[in-house]
Amino acid sequence: MEVKLEQRLTELRAEYESGQRILEDIELKITELENRKKSLSETLLRISGAIDLLEEVLEEKEGVKEPETTVGTRTITGSVEVPNVIKQPLEKAVKILEESGLTAGDIVEQKSVLPVGVMAGDIIRQEPRPGTRSPAGSAVKLVVAVKGKFLPHDRNSLCGAFSDRS
Repeated sequence: MEVKLEQRLTELRAEYESGQRILEDIELKITELENRKKSLSETLLRISGAIDLLEEVLEEKEGVKEPETTVGTRTITGSVEVPNVIKQPLEKAVKILEESGLTAGDIVEQKSVLPVGVMAGDIIRQEPRPGTRSPAGSAVKLVVAVKGKFLPHDRNSLCGAFSDRS
């Protein structure tokens, strides 16, 4: 009987040590999970703050309606890219602007020596500049070339040979 008791004692000690190792392993995992839980809670708190901030920003913007304009059968909302209408005749420039969701604003005539490739009645400058973004429906200022004084003929200038002095 004494042998059976010693054998049982050895089994219980082995089971106890095994249980102790399992308990330590569980405690390590619990510590790891608590650290992960804390980290996740901090991350969720930051995300929650970001959500609140974005919702406030969006609510403020809802009060401000985005600009919109109707072109033909479609409605353009927000901002649009300003097309390049430089060197285009005024009528064509106005049409291009309207098709892109913008309007022709102030139209200013400027007397000047016409650059090569520009005819009287063509656009020589626009504001805002081509390629920038502007609210839909906004106006683009156009500067139209009109004949002005010509520079005196310069023998070395190719432009002088082709100018139509009157």
